[in-house]
Amino acid sequence: MARIMRMPPQSDLPDGPHREFVEELRRYYRAAGRPSLREVSRAIEGRADLKEVTASQETVRRMLKGMVLPTDWDRVYAVFFVLCEMGSIDPDADRWSNEDTRYDDKPESNSEYLNRLWDVALEAEPNPPPLPRPLPRPATSQQAHRGYGQDDPWATDAPSGYSDEPPF
Repeated sequence: MARIMRMPPQSDLPDGPHREFVEELRRYYRAAGRPSLREVSRAIEGRADLKEVTASQETVRRMLKGMVLPTDWDRVYAVFFVLCEMGSIDPDADRWSNEDTRYDDKPESNSEYLNRLWDVALEAEPNPPPLPRPLPRPATSQQAHRGYGQDDPWATDAPSGYSDEPPF
């Protein structure tokens, strides 16, 4: 029995353009009845009209888990198209119902909407992880040997020894 592939938690895929893209792609995955990754991969390979694009099971899994965002639209479209076909969804049908007034001026198809989400996610600057705090500098061997601490303003690395004269 195949395991159910769940949407990644917020900690693994935080809110933002990439998550929105994955949520939309998973909408088609659910509509297709959550097919096995092998079925999706084989369906892509069996299509001559998908510009000779392939997507391995691992690629499909990583896309649906939000672990990778392909940089070529043909691969994204191939996975999307096959999922639409399996779920009896027209890729060119309007994405939004008539009740949704967000896109009254220019209705978007399922394909156009996914393409826009993919493009925004691809262009988005990833959130860089916080930089680690710098570690304190260790004392040099001469400072440690002479007993100079890092808090000693008169401590120097000069080999000549200690002087009563201030450094100014």
